[in-house]
Amino acid sequence: MSRSNQLYYDDCLTVMQDKLGPCSTDLIYLDPPFNSNRAYNAIYKDETGRPLPEQVEAFCDQWTLDGERIRAIHQLPVLMRKSGIDNDTAEFWRLWMKSLRRTDPRLLAYLSYMTERLLPMRGILKPTGSIYLHCDPTASHYIKVMLHGVFGKKNFRNEIVWAYRTGGASKRHWPRKHDIPLFYIKSGLYKHHPIQERIFYHKPFFSEQVDEQGRYFADV
Repeated sequence: MSRSNQLYYDDCLTVMQDKLGPCSTDLIYLDPPFNSNRAYNAIYKDETGRPLPEQVEAFCDQWTLDGERIRAIHQLPVLMRKSGIDNDTAEFWRLWMKSLRRTDPRLLAYLSYMTERLLPMRGILKPTGSIYLHCDPTASHYIKVMLHGVFGKKNFRNEIVWAYRTGGASKRHWPRKHDIPLFYIKSGLYKHHPIQERIFYHKPFFSEQVDEQGRYFADV
């Protein structure tokens, strides 16, 4: 997590609590665990830049409902109300989590971890700020429910589909070749600067608009 040309290496929850004040942040981008039920390793390099053979765990995307998670789950309705979230949303969380504890405790552990961090993100974001949460179809629909609750349904702007060309092929299902950044804002004061795309390819696939160098606009 970074701020004012500073980079913090820590749990983002700790950084937000200790380093970042209310309404201090213009943009939040998250690429969190996806609830993939996998452990990911990091390959380190020595001081010469050569890779070392040893690998260590970078982060674990495998979730269990231990005592720490259960305590956090019980505390979340209180934190929601302190963060200005309405009582109906807090009550919905309580009932939903009660059901998930019986039906899918691993998902409950994951959602509680994510929601515990989304609440302070709402607090540190400026009224003009935006938040992008990058996820995949594994849990994006659950995360979207919580983003609606924390940031408000009216502040949802886009579900952005990032499709990639390689990987994901299968003979048993359609290719799984996209991730889903979810775009929310803090308020109607947010700032957005769309990109004008120009490309060099031949005319039939693009619009009639050209720039001063004769390049065609993408036909979107």
